[in-house]
Amino acid sequence: MTLQTAVETMVSTMQNPMGPESCALKFFCAVGRFRQATPKPVKNQAQSRKFLESYPDVMRATISFLTRKQSSADHASMIEHLDRCHCGDSDPEARGSQHSVTQAFTDPRISPTHKGFMMHLGIAFLIDCLMSILTNLTHGKFRQEKKDGGNSSMKQPWPHGIDDLLPNGLAHSVDGFDLWAANAHCGYLFLRLAGSIAHAYPAFAVEIMSRSPNFHLGLHCPAQQLSAAMDLYDQRPAGWNPTAIDSGFMLPLIYTVNFLGLLSSGGINPYAAMMGGTSAKQILLPVLLRGISILSLPGLETHFAGEFKEMWRMLAVINHRPQDGYDCLEDPLEECFNALRIARRGGCLNITCLAKAGMVQGRCCGNCDLIRFCDKKCQTEAWRDRSFPHKAVCAKIKSLRETLGPKVWGNVVTTNPRFTVEDFKKACRGKRIDLKLVKEVGILVTCVQSSQMYYRSLNSS
Repeated sequence: MTLQTAVETMVSTMQNPMGPESCALKFFCAVGRFRQATPKPVKNQAQSRKFLESYPDVMRATISFLTRKQSSADHASMIEHLDRCHCGDSDPEARGSQHSVTQAFTDPRISPTHKGFMMHLGIAFLIDCLMSILTNLTHGKFRQEKKDGGNSSMKQPWPHGIDDLLPNGLAHSVDGFDLWAANAHCGYLFLRLAGSIAHAYPAFAVEIMSRSPNFHLGLHCPAQQLSAAMDLYDQRPAGWNPTAIDSGFMLPLIYTVNFLGLLSSGGINPYAAMMGGTSAKQILLPVLLRGISILSLPGLETHFAGEFKEMWRMLAVINHRPQDGYDCLEDPLEECFNALRIARRGGCLNITCLAKAGMVQGRCCGNCDLIRFCDKKCQTEAWRDRSFPHKAVCAKIKSLRETLGPKVWGNVVTTNPRFTVEDFKKACRGKRIDLKLVKEVGILVTCVQSSQMYYRSLNSS
């Protein structure tokens, strides 16, 4: 297949996916030929981008295809239609070249077992092409339109304006992305592109955030993708590598968290309205708490430091607790100090315990001498909690308490106003306490506190 034929096949398929000769295999082979001709970005990113920019008609066809508004039933029918070859047999030689496996390629992000495998393989590469161009744009600016280019889609650079970036309009484009991102296996690829568009054109983010809480693209799809990644972590085999791109963990995590963070490009007020609402607490908060717990583990924190901090930032917005945000986590000693004081002077920290009238303080755990519980029942439930069991943090708190010594520990937990966070830092450094231990204690205690706030907000009368 010639490169020109490949380009024509890609464009025609995406412009008329329900056409009489549309075919996912032919489209896949055409993308494979285009991929072969594209300079590898790892060798020369600028050269690769320049090549892609020379095919604006492919980029326009791709973005128009992905932002097409249709019902979920029509979308499913389109994928099924493309999965069946409709190519004629009148020219066997042409048919053979258009279906040649010499252009075939694989992508660890797309599994052969997934429905619409070949179509999604091709789209995944074209999303990479769009991303290469979009990430090179100056924020808020588009490509300059050529005066001598006329209206030809083959000559004008992409994107040279809002209508060129989203040819189907703002509202329809958001609806189109919603359909693709709903794919449980590779929806994170579409969230990645949606986040990049939101960054380039903040009104796109505003449109997503202004939809109803039941709109999938805003909260449900990200929660689904993150949950799937964490499920894979829970099922990880021996020797599992969290940074392998075929793990199903690294890319869904990075792309999804980045998408949620980039939604704030649409403004703090709409972002706070969406993330601070009841729906975010119900849909996203449990996933974030689970993610923070996983990423705080040794071996993961260094690989996903950016995602870890972004999750904390979102948690702070959802809980209306700025003290849990990004800036505080820059100082793990301060975070731990605050968490310890809040825990000791608070009531029962069994996540599923509702606040009891007149109960200010409960009994302290005899081992860690910090976390309080109403009674033996609450302590047992907390010890066995599925998300944040007390047994996971109890020994760490005890180790920290014993290393600090009774005098310093007493000043920490009795809220002595003369003993400040600076004194706590000085004591930790003087006793050479492992900062990883301090950070783990602070994170786990705060996760329990946030989980309890969430549970009580759902079950309070």
